Amino acid sequence: MNLLFNLADVRELLRNFYTLTGIRTAIFDHSFHELAAYPTRLSTYCHIIRSDPRAEAACIRCDQEACSKVKNERRLYTYECHAGLTETVVPIQADNQIIGYLMFGQLLQTGSREALWDRIYQNVSSYDLDMNKLYNAFQRKKHISKSIIEAYARTMEMSASYLYLSRMLILKQDTLAQKIDGYITEHIKDDLSVSVLCKQFNISKSHLYKLSEQSFGVGIAEHIRNIRIQLGKKLLGDTDCPIYEIAEQVGIPDYNYFTKAFKRLTGILPSAYRKENRAIQFGDDRTPSSPFQYPPSSHL
Repeated sequence: MNLLFNLADVRELLRNFYTLTGIRTAIFDHSFHELAAYPTRLSTYCHIIRSDPRAEAACIRCDQEACSKVKNERRLYTYECHAGLTETVVPIQADNQIIGYLMFGQLLQTGSREALWDRIYQNVSSYDLDMNKLYNAFQRKKHISKSIIEAYARTMEMSASYLYLSRMLILKQDTLAQKIDGYITEHIKDDLSVSVLCKQFNISKSHLYKLSEQSFGVGIAEHIRNIRIQLGKKLLGDTDCPIYEIAEQVGIPDYNYFTKAFKRLTGILPSAYRKENRAIQFGDDRTPSSPFQYPPSSHL
């Protein structure tokens, strides 16, 4: 089973959820692979945890096991990950099938911060981590009550239904559409004109236009442009590459056109998006006026 999804609309939904809650949300396919997330970067705490490949593998395993549990029980699941944070996974269903998952979290839910830290320390101290930085990031995490998390989870359940009903997510049932989508992604830097695609797949322009509308929900040119801009957004958030280089990497070598297309789709300029995204990603990185000291001597 594969999914086609409208990147712009899906990301806008995740972005709106973040605006309302301040919580990172990601969408996964049925094989537990992440398709999109907002914000794109992890919280500082999770970034530190994942700096050790072994810890990152444990994080991925936690996510996959949670999705597997949701798949088996066919209902949302809230749990504490190996690094002590609370996560919730919600199934996306269509025609009695689970076709994907929404996950939100990296939340701190605890009655005792000290007791939770002790447990976290026992779980992660064997990894090659900067425990001082991790402790400071942990202390900056805001506590969220169980009732609030449950309310967010119910809201996310409704969002999961909306994703499919509004055709933001579409089951890939046309193998040609799947091949075209894969070709576009693989050759995003190349010429992807209608004539090139028609020649590549030996189809007429009218067939391509109709297939794009049915499978992607938009015209083929708009679909390609959306993919390019969404990739540009990811690169703006995840790298320090100059904007003109990012424009070239996504197949829009004309900097001015990239800027205009980006603003038309997102409502802001690439430079403003990068600044906003960085502010969001590192909003929990503000250095406190009096730095936290490393936890009790029993952990030294």
